[in-house]
Amino acid sequence: MKRGFLNGSKAKSRPLGPALDGAASTNNQNHAPKKFERLPIGKQEKLDLTLPEGYKNEAQYLERDPMGGSMPDAMTYTTVPFGGPRNDDDPSCECLFHPGSKEVLLKIPGFPRPLKHPATPGFRIAKIPGKGTGLVSKRALKAGDLILSERPLVAWAQGMPIPFPATFTRQQCIQYQLQETEKMREVSFKRMRPRDKEAYMALWNCHKEDGSGPLTGIARTNSVALEGLRPGVNDESADYCATCKLISRLNHSCSPNTFPRFDIPSFSYRLYAVRDIAEGEELTFQYTHVVNATAKRQEALKPYDFTCSCTACKDPGSDKRRAAISYFSQTDGVLLTGSCLNETTFAQCEKQYKRIVQEGLEHLPEYFDIMQLLMQGCIGFGDAKGASEWAAKLDKCYWDEKCDSEKLDDLLDPESPAYQKHSLWRVLVDAGIPGKPVGMSQMLKQFAAMAGPGKSTMLPGGGAIVNVISPSIEADRVKVPIWKSPLTSSLVSQLYSLVLMALIEVIANDRLGRKVRVKCSPDDTVGDLKKLIAAQTGTDHTKIQLKKWYTIYKDHITLSDYEIHDGMSLEMY
Repeated sequence: MKRGFLNGSKAKSRPLGPALDGAASTNNQNHAPKKFERLPIGKQEKLDLTLPEGYKNEAQYLERDPMGGSMPDAMTYTTVPFGGPRNDDDPSCECLFHPGSKEVLLKIPGFPRPLKHPATPGFRIAKIPGKGTGLVSKRALKAGDLILSERPLVAWAQGMPIPFPATFTRQQCIQYQLQETEKMREVSFKRMRPRDKEAYMALWNCHKEDGSGPLTGIARTNSVALEGLRPGVNDESADYCATCKLISRLNHSCSPNTFPRFDIPSFSYRLYAVRDIAEGEELTFQYTHVVNATAKRQEALKPYDFTCSCTACKDPGSDKRRAAISYFSQTDGVLLTGSCLNETTFAQCEKQYKRIVQEGLEHLPEYFDIMQLLMQGCIGFGDAKGASEWAAKLDKCYWDEKCDSEKLDDLLDPESPAYQKHSLWRVLVDAGIPGKPVGMSQMLKQFAAMAGPGKSTMLPGGGAIVNVISPSIEADRVKVPIWKSPLTSSLVSQLYSLVLMALIEVIANDRLGRKVRVKCSPDDTVGDLKKLIAAQTGTDHTKIQLKKWYTIYKDHITLSDYEIHDGMSLEMY
């Protein structure tokens, strides 16, 4: 199988560059500052890496108790299980850790815990026409079924602490970095059992001409991300790259049917089916950003020497659907919560779900998120049957780290009393307790009730315009106290909090009477708004007359136009 580093994770673009000062001991002070460099792909000219006279970069090794922790400013070679495998059948992993990572594992009771295997084997290794070796399903699989569990052969730091001469060029530094990285990994490789060495070296290597040594080339080709072992570290060295014997055999698809989830307590990957899989169907995984357009995906896959011919790459309509999935996730879906849904936004979520399923992207985090919104929406509408159906789907998403079966157990039965006790039950239908709305839906209902018949308008995008008359507003004041009663002050306080979370969309008219919609932040001035409108309409901002403008504060609204002194329009989106 030809495959790349887990491109769907944060680690997909992390180079194997230097990260820590002093981890490889040296007495030479003529080192250049360490920084991450993107590693080369494709054939590279071999450069002269002769070190300057007197330059020393010799690592020092110290034997330590395998059950002990790591040393500050030093890399740690260790085996999981610590102290080595208990018997010949016990899976083991050779690790090269940054300081602190071993301590994370030592704190876990019973580490490493036994691997969790399916009751009956779910896969077999087979030859795939045009792809080489791959995995296929041995039996029919349901979404959420565990296919296999395996402890990786190796787990190596990405950011290797390698100093280099200050006289080296950038390209020399990169090649020297690859050379020294290979040496550090050779130490780890020599610690492996013969059969594990053989399994590792049997994996595909598509980095034979770019300066990578054989160990690093195989790691760059096959590794998946291993996260969670460097808490508090947010740079390129935060993740590790792990190489597995079986998961490395998964071939690529832009609509993958499996996804591996790393379980830290057992130090193993669990491969799950993300949708139903027929017996004999090939098991696949994604190597690149699958929501990207086809051309961009194909470009990203070039280094692995194959052209993807999956269904998505052949379907001309796929790019448009994937762009819509990405757009919704980054815009409309960002601030949606179960209590903020209405019929319009609920329907939008249903469309997003259907697009994801049609494109075969159930492995994405957005798949779990959108189903959770739909379940919450059903609860908000008082539809226990619909909610239980979504809960059943969510309960099978074991590949998603947000999946929590315990929280879903009480919602699997539509007759469960847990629905009537749920905090979101019917919040999208009932107006709620006056002055104490739960979410935007109840808030709008209470504002509309205060405004009276004909004074509120629901908008297609899911927002509303509510005209609330307040006799306390005086024409000669700019800073206007509003609604002194506990009921209205509570509503305004909640509205204020929501406005801070999102952008305000203002409807304004320019001097020619053209209606324009612009988005601005709550602290923008009237002048800022006029400039935004001018930029959109191509007019002089000094000639723009605003009909509706307000700024929401904790306990008052500032009006910029006395023409609306007898009321105000709250435009909420």
